[in-house]
Amino acid sequence: MSRIVDRMHNSDSSRAGGPVERDIEQAITALKKGAYLLKYGRRGKPKFCPFRLANDESVLIWFSGKEEKHLKLSHVSRIISGQRTPIFQRYPRPEKEYQSFFFSISC
Repeated sequence: MSRIVDRMHNSDSSRAGGPVERDIEQAITALKKGAYLLKYGRRGKPKFCPFRLANDESVLIWFSGKEEKHLKLSHVSRIISGQRTPIFQRYPRPEKEYQSFFFSISC
């Protein structure tokens, strides 16, 4: 089972073989292939950026403009589902609530 799935198991609905786990596995598969995601930054409007997950699932990679950015997933202290952060509230997309998440990063 994926390390990411292991880290996201925090509710009873995430039991092995459950719908949440299937959704997570599908998201991981899509990210390994590469996917455009709507990225909310600290400044400006949200932008679609190409994201991909390293094959070993240790790094999330995306392009911001022409610059490649990396996030080591070992630095992610928690993942918050939904759109409950102030950044999301600037440009709410209620129809995408179930597909939204936020990384909390410890440095």
